[in-house]
Amino acid sequence: MANTAHANLVLLNARVLTPTMGRESGLCHAQAVAVAGDTIIAIGGNSHISALAGPGARSIDCAGMTLIPGMVDSHCHVLAMAAALGGLDCGPTSVSSIRQLQQILQKEAGGTPQGEWVRGFGYDDAAFSEDRHPTRWDLDPATPHHPVRLDHRSGHATVLNSRGLELAGINRDTEDPVDGVIQRDQATGEPTGLLLEMSGFLRQRLGVTRSPAEFHRGIETLNGELLTCGITSVQDAGPGNDLDRWQTFTQLQEKGSLACRVTMMAGASQLGDFQRAGLTWGSGDMRLRLGHAKIMLTFTTGTMAPGVDGLRDLVATAHGAGFPVAIHAVEQEAVAAAAQVIGSERSTLPSGGAGDRIEHCAECPPDLAGLVGRSGASVVTQPGLIYWHGDEYNARVEPSLLPHLYPVGELARAGVSVAFGSDGPATDPNPWPAIYAAVTRTTRSGAKVPPRQEDDPIDARQVSQQVTVQEALNMYTQAGAWSEGTQRQKGNIETGKLADLVLLDQDPFEVGAPDLANIRPVITIIGGRVVWER
Repeated sequence: MANTAHANLVLLNARVLTPTMGRESGLCHAQAVAVAGDTIIAIGGNSHISALAGPGARSIDCAGMTLIPGMVDSHCHVLAMAAALGGLDCGPTSVSSIRQLQQILQKEAGGTPQGEWVRGFGYDDAAFSEDRHPTRWDLDPATPHHPVRLDHRSGHATVLNSRGLELAGINRDTEDPVDGVIQRDQATGEPTGLLLEMSGFLRQRLGVTRSPAEFHRGIETLNGELLTCGITSVQDAGPGNDLDRWQTFTQLQEKGSLACRVTMMAGASQLGDFQRAGLTWGSGDMRLRLGHAKIMLTFTTGTMAPGVDGLRDLVATAHGAGFPVAIHAVEQEAVAAAAQVIGSERSTLPSGGAGDRIEHCAECPPDLAGLVGRSGASVVTQPGLIYWHGDEYNARVEPSLLPHLYPVGELARAGVSVAFGSDGPATDPNPWPAIYAAVTRTTRSGAKVPPRQEDDPIDARQVSQQVTVQEALNMYTQAGAWSEGTQRQKGNIETGKLADLVLLDQDPFEVGAPDLANIRPVITIIGGRVVWER
């Protein structure tokens, strides 16, 4: 395509993946890309693109490697990832028992001034030999002089020791918040320290529990991690996101602490504050945008909260405020309710924006996938959980449900637009293990989900949920842009779109399936600027 603009960056000798994202379609013919400012101005052969280079332009010889659009993590928790990277690792690779947990907490407390918080991240009760959550009475002996907070790998559970509970103002007389649970000892009624779906509550009660230096170290580490993975855009899905969180992201972008583009969802209970501040869906710019209204639909209290009528009211209110919704729905009943309400409220969806979304859609048999398809909702799901936690699912999930966990193939065939996210810090943000799992339904140990049956070497239950490499790559790029309503600006390599690009060390269409998880970026470019290179 001809263009009279002068490029300040040209990428030559590449295998450029065009909008359909795959050479099997016969459309991957380009060798080179020209960029002016933050925008792609031309795609074509080496000689044509070289001729567009302006004075002082940078030229990158891609040496035949594959150039793809920047990856979009469509569902993660940015500040929680930063905190986890800067805190004490309590994940399964580090801690396999409550006794070990006590030991590393005691060691961490020994190097922390008395009275300051000790924070641990990523603990997994299912990985503990005791097969239970820790309690305040487990933590107190190890840390008698420090408040302690442990965050579960899922982000939906927290454990405080007695000093932490005291600082949070939680005792036997504290009522459970509307959408959370304070677990209590059955005999005494005393809080055990385990809190479910209470991160927003704790943020209000405790404020910031880490120093500015710790916060910025975590952000710096996360920034490097995302760029190393080729992630150029993230969507923060915090259900409690408010104006303070918006201001935090604004400051991070202004300081250049986060190189990737950020779309921040708005907590559904905070929409009035955003409106009064003159902010609605799409406010901001392509560095920081306000996204969907996040609604939590959970069974934390034993019943679905909110109920269908309450959910419908929340969706109608968000639509009336100009926001499409993103509904957290994991269980089958929650997915069904979300699809039902989204379908019934389609007429109230604001025009000119993105569509409504269902987040996770973890349990979804074929009939339910059909209901989701008919609702018009898109789905943002996390196949990386199959890779990282599939062995646990095989051991603990009802066998009849295993074929329908994170069913990206079934959803795609039902006509649902599917995008991928990491749900970090619940899993590593690296997209390639997730793509591997989406293509193969294989865990990091090499097991299939569900486990392969001995008399069936090609298990139809697995094949039905698999997608092609092209589909999986679309779900981490083009579909990610569609999910937030920025498909006109990014998501694929086209003239006129933002120059968010990633050069890979291996071609995903040529490596064997087992090697998909090991693909790594060589260069990451955001807005025409090389922000990371190996």
